[in-house]
Amino acid sequence: MKINKLIYVLSILFITVSCDEDFLETFPTDSLSQEQVGEALAVNPAAAEGTLFGIYEQFYRLGSGGGQGQEDFGLKIIDINTDILSGDVAHTGKSYNRQTSISELTETVSPDNRFNYMHWRMLYRLINLSNLVIDGLGGADATGPLGELDTDGKRQTMGQALGARAYAYYLLCHLYVDDISDTSKEVLPLYTNADQSEQPKSSLASIMNLVISDLLAAEGLLDGFVRKTKIEINQDLVRAFLAYSYGALNDWAKCEEYAAKVVGAGYPIMSNTEVLGGFNSVDAHPGIMWGIDITTSQELASLYTWWGFMDVYSYAYAAVGNRKAIDRGLYDQMRADDIRLNQFPFYMYGDSWLVPAGKFYYEGMPSSYIGNISRRFSGPQVNVTSDAHYMRSAEMYLLHAEASYENGKEAQAIQSLKAVADLRIGDTSYIDALSGADLANEIDLQTRLELFAEGKSYFLMKRQRKTITRGSNWLDFSGDSFNHNEDKLTFEIPTNEILFNPNISGQN
Repeated sequence: MKINKLIYVLSILFITVSCDEDFLETFPTDSLSQEQVGEALAVNPAAAEGTLFGIYEQFYRLGSGGGQGQEDFGLKIIDINTDILSGDVAHTGKSYNRQTSISELTETVSPDNRFNYMHWRMLYRLINLSNLVIDGLGGADATGPLGELDTDGKRQTMGQALGARAYAYYLLCHLYVDDISDTSKEVLPLYTNADQSEQPKSSLASIMNLVISDLLAAEGLLDGFVRKTKIEINQDLVRAFLAYSYGALNDWAKCEEYAAKVVGAGYPIMSNTEVLGGFNSVDAHPGIMWGIDITTSQELASLYTWWGFMDVYSYAYAAVGNRKAIDRGLYDQMRADDIRLNQFPFYMYGDSWLVPAGKFYYEGMPSSYIGNISRRFSGPQVNVTSDAHYMRSAEMYLLHAEASYENGKEAQAIQSLKAVADLRIGDTSYIDALSGADLANEIDLQTRLELFAEGKSYFLMKRQRKTITRGSNWLDFSGDSFNHNEDKLTFEIPTNEILFNPNISGQN
């Protein structure tokens, strides 16, 4: 009876996480311990899958950041906010005040503001859930040659939990650290098991060392793992995380190595038809490596999804004046024969309408609606089935080009860059003549254009230590420039953390 109860509790644990805000990182002590998790996994190996999907649910679940707002929906709200902070997504309409404080750069300078807490809460919750699984399997040391992971199921569960923990720390290091080039600075509390509480800040180097070590362990543990759905972290995703992590550290040799491994895995680059096809079904596109298949069983309402905030056809804010458009300066750099111009079909209505209405639109929308401004607000209000994608293969080609250039391999950089550009641009012969800063700038440009509004440009800005300039269609700070390490572009440690963790007393 006790074991049955454990397995039952384990199955619902990750859906019913306490929203107690008294302390952000530690799991509620009246819930399940890592010992109980380990006992349940030992008795019923199938319970491992339930624990992992409980972790993955945090990626998209409403309220995963501990808030009650409509924007609290996991990883994709981080995509929206960071895309605005990067300068590539211009906030060109402020109806209902959604993301207004992000665009105005006021959200990021006050620790009392909600997004500071929401992202922190969601990512540390993800870390703690991962730690529960890692501890339940014997701790990270169990991955070593003397470890006790004696079945494929245990190894694969541990690998996925380590991958999830590493990715959460990777995001925290970007969102809450002004300058990621200063690795000696103490920046964030580091939790490596579920028993720890009230940890002081650790150095960025210590945190990124854990990220790398977790991912290297996960890479081996996930060898041969064949996932059932695209939400699961497999070896290719771990290698992509490694490429991004090494890139953030400007270890370009390792970044190139791991990006090449993912490219070599054979995922196709999305076709021109696909990049104009809505991005609403992860399973329909082999080029999407990571994402969640949303079904009616999730019972998601449009107002509580990424689609409601970015898709002008969906039943929500984007359709009624809270628009997110491509920065005019970025748009103007597209060549006349670039197929991606068709991702912005409302251009004739003015700069504020440079919305990606030809790139993103809800699942099931009639093709005749595409580019028809009168069809805004036509999507479903409830039971949304449009999916959330988190990574696609084109990213790794472009990152490989970036790393190859940094390593002095310009011919190789051009080859990887053209693997994407040849699909999008009619005549790419101009790329063959590029070198030096001109080639670096082209790689940067094509990365931003290809991955526009997919949550990638902020991390490009940080790893390249860039200065960004907002274009003419911004309502806030039009024409102003910002360095990658400016406080306004990075979130604050939330007030609740400073109040309830006696070992942290100041901001980064």
